[in-house]
Amino acid sequence: MPEKLKWVVLCCVLVFTFLLPAGFVVLLKRFKLIRSLNLHERSDRPVPIFLTALFYGFNLFYLYRLSDFLPLLYYFFLVAALFSVIITLMVSAWWKISMHMTGIGGLCGSLVLAAVVWQLDLRFLMAGAFLVAGIVGTSRLQLKVHTLSQVWAGFLAGFLPQAAWILLH
Repeated sequence: MPEKLKWVVLCCVLVFTFLLPAGFVVLLKRFKLIRSLNLHERSDRPVPIFLTALFYGFNLFYLYRLSDFLPLLYYFFLVAALFSVIITLMVSAWWKISMHMTGIGGLCGSLVLAAVVWQLDLRFLMAGAFLVAGIVGTSRLQLKVHTLSQVWAGFLAGFLPQAAWILLH
């Protein structure tokens, strides 16, 4: 992949998967459409998660239209991330799944996927990611903002869509 394209991809992912979703959560709070930036209340979650899914979809569409240079696996990472957000949205309709754990689960799943598909030695990076997942999960439990099942459900909602590629191929 050309160096310039790498930066374009990185910037698109940063803007569409972090800056825009975070910015809209701040706007929703500013206009009192949600009670807290932390989205502690299950009722505050659907709109921000739906907007996040839209931004992930825009990111996927934009990068798909942008280039023929991206390996198919990059698109799978993005589709799996979008799928994780949609799972989180659907589950949030009746239950408070851990969105923190969905994110770190997706990171862990994508590292496992990259290691398997590209035959990379990512053991230390994966160990670090799983350690961080354990710390994040423990903190969510210690803060009493989630139950153990909500923490595990969040992790699996992020991890399994990424790891699915391994099972599909």
